[in-house]
Amino acid sequence: MEGVSEDDLCWLQLDDFRMLLIKTIEPSRITPYLRQCQVISAEDEEQLFNDPGLVIRRRKVGALLDILQRTGVKGYTAFLESLELDYPQLYSRITGKEPNKTFSILIDTAGESGLTACLSLCV
Repeated sequence: MEGVSEDDLCWLQLDDFRMLLIKTIEPSRITPYLRQCQVISAEDEEQLFNDPGLVIRRRKVGALLDILQRTGVKGYTAFLESLELDYPQLYSRITGKEPNKTFSILIDTAGESGLTACLSLCV
């Protein structure tokens, strides 16, 4: 696709699964990881969970996807990693890959100790 940035291209590929994502995801399960990866802010999370226009879970997921789309490739990568962690079947369906629990964004933002802390909480 000529003239489409890498940021836009990754999210365009995910758009094919938008309805499935909206029907499946519980935002409160993935926002802690997304905050840890620094792709959403405390204000973003506050908006998702306290905006009176976002009382329906599906609307929250749609708003979360819109917020993440503005973060480009980093947000896309963190989002896929959150799916890999909390929704492995959905991750496999979208990517065609088996989950391997490698969290590259977390290593970049928190270092190895942050990854170790995250993984110890998951076990």
